[in-house]
Amino acid sequence: MGETGQRDEETKDAQPERLLTIPEAARVLAVPESWLRERVRLRRVAHRRLGKHVRFSASDLEAIVDGAAQHALTSRRMAHQWRRQG
Repeated sequence: MGETGQRDEETKDAQPERLLTIPEAARVLAVPESWLRERVRLRRVAHRRLGKHVRFSASDLEAIVDGAAQHALTSRRMAHQWRRQG
């Protein structure tokens, strides 16, 4: 069996990625369903539409979390001290 046969075996064993519904994704993200539904309606979060059905992949959920990341702010005093030192 060559390399082609090995790829065929991997394809047979591969499961399609499971897509989550809004309630399932909201549970994973620990947010209210209403919050997620509103973000989908406004097209503010990554999602997939299968006809009228909204679904989320693992990469969609990662993008939602990454998009919500907040950067720490330094105080003006600390920023001023760093500028004087440099």
